[in-house]
Amino acid sequence: MDRKTILIATCAVLTAIWGLQIARAQGASLAAGVYTEEQSKRGMELYKAQCASCHGDDLKGNEIIPALTGDTFTGNWKGKSVGDLFEKINMTMPALDPGSLTPEQTSDLIAHILSVAKYPAGKTALATTMDALNQIKIDAPK
Repeated sequence: MDRKTILIATCAVLTAIWGLQIARAQGASLAAGVYTEEQSKRGMELYKAQCASCHGDDLKGNEIIPALTGDTFTGNWKGKSVGDLFEKINMTMPALDPGSLTPEQTSDLIAHILSVAKYPAGKTALATTMDALNQIKIDAPK
């Protein structure tokens, strides 16, 4: 084979691999396990320190503060992406110090929220980049 043929074949293979990765990311489902148990545990500790005073120990909120679990949470977030949730938390929480959470802390908190909502844990930690998080749609837990 000449160099041009090898280059074209290499580009075709790389394009196919890239397309497969995009297709997998676009089909990302919470039911597939998008966070780890360890991440959820870190998120639980952070939740206790930063969020429970407003959202409650059980994440059920109150008349003023929205729930982070159950039908209310699912109704508010169904069809949106985990990236949308990440952005909301990262930019506006905690209420007394908005924007103070690191991306890692925000992903840990979301992992805890997903765990409480009975979404299964997986083997890979929840990402901290919007590109990856926007590919994961929020649906009702199974």
